[in-house]
Amino acid sequence: MLVYIKFCCGDQGLMSVLVTNASNAKGLVVTQSLGKQGVEITTTDCEKLSAAFFSRYSKHHFVCASPEKSPLEFANSIINYLKRKKIDVLMPINSTETNIISKYKEKFTPYTKVPFEDFPKMMQLNDKNEVMKLASELDIRIPETFEMENVKNLETFSKQINYPIVIKLRNATSSVGISYVHSPQEFISKYKYTIQKFNLEPSNYPVVQEYIPGNGYGVSMLYNSGDIRALFTHKRLREFPITGGPSTLRVSVRHPEMEKAAKKLLDHVGWHGVAMVEFKLDERNNKPVLIEVNPRFWGSVFQAIASGVNFPYLLYEMALNGDVKPVFNYKIGIKTRFFLNDFRALISQMKNPDNRTQTFKEFFKFYEKGLYYDTFSIDDMLPAVMFTYKGLNELLNSKYK
Repeated sequence: MLVYIKFCCGDQGLMSVLVTNASNAKGLVVTQSLGKQGVEITTTDCEKLSAAFFSRYSKHHFVCASPEKSPLEFANSIINYLKRKKIDVLMPINSTETNIISKYKEKFTPYTKVPFEDFPKMMQLNDKNEVMKLASELDIRIPETFEMENVKNLETFSKQINYPIVIKLRNATSSVGISYVHSPQEFISKYKYTIQKFNLEPSNYPVVQEYIPGNGYGVSMLYNSGDIRALFTHKRLREFPITGGPSTLRVSVRHPEMEKAAKKLLDHVGWHGVAMVEFKLDERNNKPVLIEVNPRFWGSVFQAIASGVNFPYLLYEMALNGDVKPVFNYKIGIKTRFFLNDFRALISQMKNPDNRTQTFKEFFKFYEKGLYYDTFSIDDMLPAVMFTYKGLNELLNSKYK
């Protein structure tokens, strides 16, 4: 039984949150979202010129160790800061940081609240192969999925499957390690290349899945010890990379069948914290197909906030008060856009002569009712300048596929 306890700040001052991944757009979005609610924010990142450091809502910031290069040093740098400064809630943003903090959760909890799931459940939903097995047991529709155990069988296997197919790392985010394959020869080559590139052991070989044609959707949820507390669904309108990456333009929708399936999965796990369950709406039969689960904050979190479901603030309140009032209703038809990545998507899509004119027209719809931009806030423009500077440098030094 959940007990709702109202926590009153009184004379104790502002409540505080430490937000990681300050160089990323969603780190800035979470910082602004909480800051606008009067929460005192400290931001951290391993990059000195991180955009959220320049936000008016980031009252303090510090440079930490790289979570990718030095996981233990990253954890220790956060813990050392928490020992010196009073922080009420620790809010990791991206997958790597969330996994590290979840893994060493007991080292953080003496100093702050960590409203995220324990490590075994986190790893269960991070692993695409395990998620597919679990969904299949729950009668949730999934792509046809193959688990490879021996590269010696690649040639035989390559002749037995239908194309196109998708090669995916078992534990990865933001389209890292994804390959789309259209022939047996291409499959053998790309599968071996993926193993070599990411130095994978047989127990962690990539998953092979049927390609599902259709639009992508995300069902985002907040759970409190197995009980759902908030829900939001969006549809992807554009993404980068255009072959299947984070969304750059989206719209708020409802899809009861997807929402039911997502809830069934997270109910079964007994989830705690935030998560986003991804689906494809199969254009061949108009049926939703589960693609993966993001057991942490997702790239399009601003879409939910703009539509009326403020996941960062709800998570913060739940951590402090023990529970929050459920939020299941929101505005439909609200669009949000991450402009820098949307520009990258435009460059990629312009290479396709069939859709060039339509893509060009749609991209330059800068102003329309119900359209908002992820990192552009009228009262907090300096981070947007930093994102633009960083984005232009990347554009000038990158090749787009």
